Amino acid sequence: MSEVIWSGKPYMKKTVVKFVLTFIVSTLLLSWLFYILAILGPQYGLAAFAVWSFISVVYFIFYYYSKRAYTFSITDKSIRIQKSWVFGTYEREITLDQIKDIHISQGILARFFNCGSLMFVSTAGLEVGYAHAGAGAGADLGGVLVGGGTGTTTPQLLRGRGNTFWDIPNPSSLREKLVAKLTEWREVVQQRRMAVALEKTAEKMPPQPQPVASVSLVSELERLNVLLEKGAITKVEYEKAKEKLLKGEK
Repeated sequence: MSEVIWSGKPYMKKTVVKFVLTFIVSTLLLSWLFYILAILGPQYGLAAFAVWSFISVVYFIFYYYSKRAYTFSITDKSIRIQKSWVFGTYEREITLDQIKDIHISQGILARFFNCGSLMFVSTAGLEVGYAHAGAGAGADLGGVLVGGGTGTTTPQLLRGRGNTFWDIPNPSSLREKLVAKLTEWREVVQQRRMAVALEKTAEKMPPQPQPVASVSLVSELERLNVLLEKGAITKVEYEKAKEKLLKGEK
């Protein structure tokens, strides 16, 4: 069972403020249309504004709950992006060995609310696209080559639900925590790889002869000492025999 280091959901206060500001600006831009319809008849202008407001609110409610349905988490082995709501579920898990890079995306409102999005690039490179200015390899999606490119192409990070932690609080701190975990994990993996490599190298090397204690030499020297002490041999004979043993002569 993986240990969950961090878990959270999108910061929705920024989403509400963004909708209100967008609705006000859009309404001001459409005011000329409401004015023309009001000239034709006040009821037309009010009806158009009512329809516009209704569509905007319905869209916002749908978008709000769609975004709120996401849950992001970091474990000791992977990151997880999960979504569960009335229209179905979605889940993606990217193991730490697949994470190649981490980006932070923050707009003006995100900076004000101290939130932002973390976008991940995996080793497969499917989250990076390349313009058509040069030759490349990969899937062609909307004028962008996904998964590889060459020549004068410029890499573009493709933001999607499968590689993004949307509007999470304090993204810089979370990125630092994740980078520290990645560094720790990679060091452990590197140590394991080195240990395996050393084991394989040791298996391929021929067995080294183990030093064997010269038991026979010690025994022969002890025997010469006993003979010398008993007077069976002279001191000169003892020295000659000892010299031959030490030189390996028989």
